[in-house]
Amino acid sequence: MLDSTRGIVFHKTRYGDSGAVVKIYTEKFGLQSFIVRGLFSRKSNARAALFSHLSILDLVVDRKENKPLHYIREAGLHLNLTSLSTDIGRSSLVLFINELLYRCIKEEEPNPALFDFILTVLQILNEPDVSLRTFHLLFMIKLTRYLGFSPAISKIASGGVFDMEEGLFMTSEPMHAYFISGPPAAALEQLQSAGFHRLNEIAINSTVRDELLDRLLDYYRLHVPGLGEMKSVRVLQEVLAE
Repeated sequence: MLDSTRGIVFHKTRYGDSGAVVKIYTEKFGLQSFIVRGLFSRKSNARAALFSHLSILDLVVDRKENKPLHYIREAGLHLNLTSLSTDIGRSSLVLFINELLYRCIKEEEPNPALFDFILTVLQILNEPDVSLRTFHLLFMIKLTRYLGFSPAISKIASGGVFDMEEGLFMTSEPMHAYFISGPPAAALEQLQSAGFHRLNEIAINSTVRDELLDRLLDYYRLHVPGLGEMKSVRVLQEVLAE
């Protein structure tokens, strides 16, 4: 049965001599796997670029119920977000966001709100005036809402401690190691009430940014089984520190 849907490319792996299995987060069906033949052939550079990290596509797909692999009959760019591939800061953020989404989203079920959130984030990231240095941190905070473990960040006291197990700010350190305190906790408080278009108003030094990123990844690991180590983190930190 043929269906039309928008989709966001998450991952691709070789399949046979020149084909690929491409995991795409679709608006109508959630995360799906598609066979794309000839994607890695010498004559398919343009088509390979179409299926790059977080490309937003208009698709006509042939889905077979209860089958693990489906087929793409037509594919074209839904949005051409040029800056995401030509600007090194934005492309590094794309790799990080892509990896985080791929590690967190496993459901073969539609979630239109999550799809729209990702789409909006990518469009904002493509804007030339958007500040990049804390973009990934705000993205992580906002994504938790759609993954089901959004922190209830209501500040109890200045310099409070964020308990990652409870998802709350506390007045003292808990009896376990999963908490955020000091400057990273203050940065978390700043960011949780910010919007992407106001990030230029928030000044957080690189040391605090890196520490908060590490702690937010710990927060994700508490709630996302098998998240593992993020390969894109160190490159992102190096690029954004420049």
